[in-house]
Amino acid sequence: MTTETVSLDFLAKQAKSNMDEMRLVRKDVADMMRLVNASYELTRRIERRQGELRDDIELMMKMELGGSLANIQTSIEASLSKIEESVSDIARRVEAVERER
Repeated sequence: MTTETVSLDFLAKQAKSNMDEMRLVRKDVADMMRLVNASYELTRRIERRQGELRDDIELMMKMELGGSLANIQTSIEASLSKIEESVSDIARRVEAVERER
């Protein structure tokens, strides 16, 4: 078995090197935690914004469809009025013809 003499200076340098490396690792972990927190906050903001956009799009679609349906309803009512007038006119003519008989 070999015996080597290790000086206290060597051990002190190794301990200092380990401590410096540990500080760097702690700094890296702290930076990673900040990035994780920032990513989480960004994700929450994006989800909140998606909800707002979904509500806005839903409202826009309802307004567009409501306007289109109101326009169609107006057109149908106008057409029905014309048809009703034509039917009334035909009914009057039929009554006039029947009276003449």
